[in-house]
Amino acid sequence: MTTLQKKPPGAPGQPGLTAGKAASPIRFHVIHAVFDRNFQAYFSNPAGYVFLTLFVLVGAWAAFWRPEFFANNLANLETLNEWMPYLLLFFIPAITMSAWAEERRQGTDELLLTLPARDVEIVLGKYLAALGIYTVALAFSLTHVAILYWLGSPDLGVMVSTFLGYWLMGVLMIAIGLVASLLSSNVTVGFILGALFCSIPVFSGLIGLAFDPRTRRAIEDLSVPSQFRDFGNGVITASGVFYFVSLAAAMLYLNMILLGRRHWAGGERSKGLAGHSLARVVALVVALIGLNVLIARSGARYDNSAEKLYTLSDESRALIGQIPADRPVYIQAYYSPDVPRDYVEAKMQLLGLLRSYAAIGGDRIRLNLVEAEPYSAAAREAQKRFGIEPKRVVSTEEARQSASDIFLGVAFTSGLDEVVVPFFDPGLPTEYELTRSIRVVSKSGRKKVGVLGTDVKMLGGFDFRSMGQESEWQFVTELKKQYEVSSVALDSAIPEDLDVLLVAQPSAMTQKQIDALTEYVRQGHPTLLFHDPLPLINPQLAPEVPKMPPGGPMGGGQPPEPKGNMQALLDLLGIDSPGNEIVWNQYNPLQSMPEIPPEYVFVAKGSGGAQAFNPDEAASSGLQQLVAIFPGLIRSKSSKPELTPLLHVGGTGGTLPFSEVVQQSFMGISGFNQARRHFPSNQEYTLAARVQGKPEAAPIPNEPAKKDDKPAPEIKAIVIADLDLISDMFFEMRRRKMDNLDFDNVAFVLNCVDVLAGDDAYIALRKRRPQHRTLTRLEEQLKQFIRQSQVETKQADEEAQAALDIAQKSLDAKVAQIRDNKELDERTREIKLLALEKVENRRLDVKKAEIEDEKRRKVQDSKASMEQSTREIERQVRIAAFIAAPLPALLLAGLVFGRRAGRENQGANPNRLA
Repeated sequence: MTTLQKKPPGAPGQPGLTAGKAASPIRFHVIHAVFDRNFQAYFSNPAGYVFLTLFVLVGAWAAFWRPEFFANNLANLETLNEWMPYLLLFFIPAITMSAWAEERRQGTDELLLTLPARDVEIVLGKYLAALGIYTVALAFSLTHVAILYWLGSPDLGVMVSTFLGYWLMGVLMIAIGLVASLLSSNVTVGFILGALFCSIPVFSGLIGLAFDPRTRRAIEDLSVPSQFRDFGNGVITASGVFYFVSLAAAMLYLNMILLGRRHWAGGERSKGLAGHSLARVVALVVALIGLNVLIARSGARYDNSAEKLYTLSDESRALIGQIPADRPVYIQAYYSPDVPRDYVEAKMQLLGLLRSYAAIGGDRIRLNLVEAEPYSAAAREAQKRFGIEPKRVVSTEEARQSASDIFLGVAFTSGLDEVVVPFFDPGLPTEYELTRSIRVVSKSGRKKVGVLGTDVKMLGGFDFRSMGQESEWQFVTELKKQYEVSSVALDSAIPEDLDVLLVAQPSAMTQKQIDALTEYVRQGHPTLLFHDPLPLINPQLAPEVPKMPPGGPMGGGQPPEPKGNMQALLDLLGIDSPGNEIVWNQYNPLQSMPEIPPEYVFVAKGSGGAQAFNPDEAASSGLQQLVAIFPGLIRSKSSKPELTPLLHVGGTGGTLPFSEVVQQSFMGISGFNQARRHFPSNQEYTLAARVQGKPEAAPIPNEPAKKDDKPAPEIKAIVIADLDLISDMFFEMRRRKMDNLDFDNVAFVLNCVDVLAGDDAYIALRKRRPQHRTLTRLEEQLKQFIRQSQVETKQADEEAQAALDIAQKSLDAKVAQIRDNKELDERTREIKLLALEKVENRRLDVKKAEIEDEKRRKVQDSKASMEQSTREIERQVRIAAFIAAPLPALLLAGLVFGRRAGRENQGANPNRLA
């Protein structure tokens, strides 16, 4: 026996091997036998089904029970993705703890290890059995996807990649758990060791805190949550797959070494073999780390999402193919080698796309990637040549806030033309920015956009009212990346060579200026008009507010020329866009912000149906969600020119007059009326429209038509009844990539400019973003409660008004009775009238207060009922998830144990079963 223990692995005399013969290939029937034994043993025990039920129940809690799921209002498993790595710290050791420890406790390990089977075959059999148990648990967790389909329409491709990521996490952690189980003969100790060992790759981000930033980032990238992140977004990365599989293989190899110790442990050569085994394990780990780094740098990935956002689009490929061979584009990208966690994805996406462009472009695109640290030679070159400065960003990691200066800018040059994107924020659409910059710099000449110098100072400049300098709107900065943008003075002739003219708040112009603009539009020049009844960027620019002197009401000086009448311009466009009507709508997809007023109008499928964004117009088709703030409306007034709606909201709202929305004083608008009442009109409204075609000719009395008259040019205009939708706020939201605030405001207005300019090359690229897949079933139910609340509110207001009318009529009747009393002289009648009015007015005031309190109570009760109904819907979803999720596992358990009980009773004496 001692002689056998001293023999090295694979020596003659080892069970299962024949002396002097080469090792035969792995025998899969042996692996299957071990697999079958362990797999069936697990599911022949009630504990196995208890595990399945708990696994699915805890997953349902993480996915649907938490309030974030309803606040996000998205049909995805993002809430479960955050918790899954940590949930597996408890469930994976529960699977693996008995794999070896139970064998040792029962003494069956000696029998197993003396069978004619190799260590690798036994290890693989047990590993595949544990993995099979986990796979079955994941299969039962597909009920989460079924619940999502019941609530909305999730992305099937993202669901597939997400569950693949879940499975790969199990592939790794099960291999680690088997090592822990092999180290102990106690099941409880095996569970604790398994949880501790599995926590190392899960919490490696905490381990990295002890190192410098670059090393910390490298360690964090090797953590399970970091490697899983792409899978949760619908992207299957080669680096992620190799990470999980390679580490699992390393752990299985360690398992084999630990299992093989029984052949040589305690012998004369044990010390040498132990060191040799340790060296092999270390070498294997080092080799796997190197391979992981190489595969990660390759950037190989498969985009499994429906929108294919991580794959270079056909539009970009086509535009790259149009680059003239004699005008190659030189790209200089400056980036910091180490960036905060919030910017890692933006950096990787930027570098990956640049490499893709270079590979597709060939000689047309010359790429140079430059690592730049602050104060380095590369940093000085970026600053001097292209004006690319390091940006200070603040990040919070592990409850610690830190600031760092990083480079993430790109310069594009072709000949004498140059385009520079100084910094790529996480929310910036990277592919769109790169493709547009490449195409713009490779073309000779840009189209021209003029900005009319109205009181809305889009181009910035000195404001005499505030006596301060105003900065340029980010919308104009965005236009300058694509167009040649110039200022157009109000009182001078509008240039004829403009491709598009932008006019913000024409209602603030004088009559002479409006007439000049009307004539310009009549000549068929493309024009984009913003006509807002209440621009929040500056409410004093509202059409209903008179023009004030430069220094304000108390500023003195020469009074300004009053605002002109826009009716002639509106008649030319064939539209009616009242400047004193404000649209509101009850639809609010942001359940985390229920306090948003209904004048923040969300344009989406939930508020306007399939026609919310006109699917037949390039400017609006394919958009998903937009918000207009205190917008106006546009109606068609004549058949010529043709009006085509672009933005549309349904009948769950109405309009409010300007006077009921704001509070005004001699100083202008002083605030908002918080007690404004919203009564639905059950009408649909257009917030933006395209006007195209010949205007309706106005006949001139007693003027015969001339044969040589030239035909009237076609009107080419887009009218948007809101100015705030292009305010800097929405550009900041896009830049910072704020949670669930992904609006299409910027894309829509830029599309409108492109349509008018006749350049639609970038429209398809702007629309590329994840589809906003909301919980439509919940939204439909909430709409019903909103309608009911509106009806109750209107009914309460009508009842209050009726009660006031009755009280007023009672007072009028008493006054009339005294006035009609002929027995009273005039003096006595007046005294009685005064006394009556004093007493009755006091009573009427008390009555009015009581009626108003009662109305307010009913309105509050209606809102409370709607809120309670909303909470009830969420509770029903939670209960449905908790019931539906474990139901398949429970049904399977009942079927298995029912059949087993039936087989046990077969052939038994019926008298013994009684």
